[in-house]
Amino acid sequence: MVDRGVIASLALVLLAEVPLQRHAVAQQFRLPATLDAAARPTVRNGDFASRKIDGGWIDCGTAPASVSVAPARPGAFAQYSGMRGGRGEPEGDSGVCQAIRVPRDGLLQADLYELSNERDTRFAYQEADLLDRRGNVVVNLYKTVNNVPRWARGTWNLGAYAGNTYWLYFGVHGDGYENATTEQFVRRVVLTGRASSPRE
Repeated sequence: MVDRGVIASLALVLLAEVPLQRHAVAQQFRLPATLDAAARPTVRNGDFASRKIDGGWIDCGTAPASVSVAPARPGAFAQYSGMRGGRGEPEGDSGVCQAIRVPRDGLLQADLYELSNERDTRFAYQEADLLDRRGNVVVNLYKTVNNVPRWARGTWNLGAYAGNTYWLYFGVHGDGYENATTEQFVRRVVLTGRASSPRE
């Protein structure tokens, strides 16, 4: 007679040795129906001093984003994308959006603190994008798996997109894999440029 306990134990051992399968997850954003009315030629609450996702920012991913104490910046706050505590990766997108209208000579800057143990961007990555009203990526500003435990200032020239309205997105994309981590902190987000003249 076969011992069912032995069979169950053997099945658990076999399952434990099967590697978890990675899979691509499509990007998907949760955005309000309107874009133009909310858009401004500046970024509001770029330092996340309110300690919340507000003041122009919305939580627009399929996995939650948050605001936390900024690493290595006592008394400062930052937007956080990823899984809390860095345990695993989101299945989908964790990030924030803000409606912007790109000014003439538009220049976007942000401080980034990025952590990841991924080898490449096939399944997970940190990113920033300009999205259209439906959440399609119009311009990818960066897509990376940096593992740099210090703040770095990013600068992007948006002058070619002047006059257009987009959702500005900062976040992390993942496939829900539990044995890897990809995280991103963002702060001091600033959009500068020249105001349009009355005749334009």
